[in-house]
Amino acid sequence: MNDEKPSSYLSMARLRLCGLSVALVLSATHGTLAQDAGDIRRFAGQSISFAGYSSAFNDRWAASFGKHFTDRTGITINWIPSSPSKNITSIRASGGNPDIDVMLMDSANLARGIQEGVVGKVDPAKIPNMKKVPKSLQIASGIPSMAYRYGNCYRTDKFEELKLATPNDIGVWSNPALAGRVMFPSTTAAQWLITAPAIAKSAGGNYSNVSATIEKLSSKVKAYGFFNSSGDMDAAMSAGDVWLTVGNNQGRCLALKKQGIPVAYAHWDINSDGKTYSDLINPDNLVLVANSPKKELVELMMNEFLSDEAAKASVPLFIFIAGTPPTSSAIDAVVAADPSSAEWIIKDPSQLFLPDYPAFLANLREWTTQWAGILR
Repeated sequence: MNDEKPSSYLSMARLRLCGLSVALVLSATHGTLAQDAGDIRRFAGQSISFAGYSSAFNDRWAASFGKHFTDRTGITINWIPSSPSKNITSIRASGGNPDIDVMLMDSANLARGIQEGVVGKVDPAKIPNMKKVPKSLQIASGIPSMAYRYGNCYRTDKFEELKLATPNDIGVWSNPALAGRVMFPSTTAAQWLITAPAIAKSAGGNYSNVSATIEKLSSKVKAYGFFNSSGDMDAAMSAGDVWLTVGNNQGRCLALKKQGIPVAYAHWDINSDGKTYSDLINPDNLVLVANSPKKELVELMMNEFLSDEAAKASVPLFIFIAGTPPTSSAIDAVVAADPSSAEWIIKDPSQLFLPDYPAFLANLREWTTQWAGILR
């Protein structure tokens, strides 16, 4: 019996098999896409509470990333004006039932939050985009949202008049011509906990011997006084009462410059453990609140924030605050949108100083009670 099939039959069979293969591939691909879309929107209709900073800052988040995230996932974000200190107090008072799910925390207050037990831990497997973040910025409680550079802001007109060098370190801060014209943060200012450890290092001191460090600083720099808020600092610099603010956010200094105030930003040389750093880095983090019942939603939000699509949507936010995004694709998007951002973008976060905040917090009481001594 001859079972050999004619060539035309075999050709048709091959075509049918090929068509079936293509159909299976298309079906599988469509199924994957459908499954992905369904997975992304599995929490659609639910909401999370986000404790940010000021209303103006939250509005920028809402109009950029917030809109993108809600359109993509169907999850609504409730934006709460707050501060890290308020969040720590609120979560502790909640008795394990917090009314916020995710919060913005700079690295200094994150260390406080961990110490106070108000910070949760995320599941790294739920945030695969974390691999896009530099190792030095990765945290266990969430993700970095953006990083800021802290240095010194000075009045260029006064420094030129007095023929002073750029105020990169205490050698210039302590110049007699600047006596009574240098401003530091008060212990109630948001910048204080962020910058005080770096100021201590700049004075040649350390975190544990508080009295000696305060003595070193006060004996060298004759301060004008303290600022409680960025507004105080801006007003004093604008009026010309203060010629130098130590530990000033680069974005604030650039904003003053754009307003026509004769100021410039000075990089802050910080020596610690045998290494010299250029400026203080302050990463702002999206942090999971301990015991939040919306942990999975928060992890989805964090992973989405680190996506390339969210990076593009968030460009107006990064530019508004002069904050460096946590991924290279987001940095590229910011620079493409605003080439002048190269002035403040942090290209290598490992070259900036990130204090050992837990070591500083171990002596926090002494630091807060003795800080006023630098005004002697």
